[in-house]
Order: sequence, then structure tokens, then C-alpha cells
Amino acid sequence: MAESKTNENVVKMTETGAVRVIAAALQSGVLKLPYSTAFPQKLSEALESRSIETWVRHDKVPVQEILDGRLMSQFVLPARADGLYLLSLFAVLTEGVSKDTLADLGLTAATE
Repeated sequence: MAESKTNENVVKMTETGAVRVIAAALQSGVLKLPYSTAFPQKLSEALESRSIETWVRHDKVPVQEILDGRLMSQFVLPARADGLYLLSLFAVLTEGVSKDTLADLGLTAATE
């Protein structure tokens, strides 16, 4: 009789299941992408002040340059960050969680 591994990953999803969960969470609004959520607020503030502070160099740029599409990097940076967030979530869902980790999460949740 083979020994069972006590620490193998027991809670994990198929790739299709993980994609469905992420898509449903995004569509329902339960899952918010951190950077794309912050970007509209930043743009709203910029419209009031007529300038926007760039993500990387922190230069003040007229809002019209953003609206004209001259600084597309200001849209690409938050999109890439959110993409990494989604890929990390997908990896966690598909790789799974070990029994030990699951027990630790349960204990942490119970004490908070």
C-alpha cells in the first residue's frame, strides 16, 4: 500500500474552472482590479486640475495629451499590473493549496 502524502495540494481548480470563477467575479463586480480601479479616480482628479501626474516619472502633463492618446503608456502600466494580478490569482487557483496551508488559513480566519 502506497503512503499517502499528507501535504499534497488538495484544493485546486481546473484551468477552465479558474477562468470561470475569475470571469464571474469580474462580471459581478466582486473582484476589482486594483490599478484599473485607481486609474479612473486619477483621471477624474486630473480633469479638475487640468494636468495629470504620470505613473513613472511623476511629470505633470496636460490632460489633453492623455485624451489625445499621446501618452498611451499611462494606460499600459496599470493594465500590465492588473494582468499580473490576474495571472497570480489564476496560478493560485490552479496550483492549489496544501492541507497544511488550508488549515493555517482556517485558523487565521477564525482568530480575526
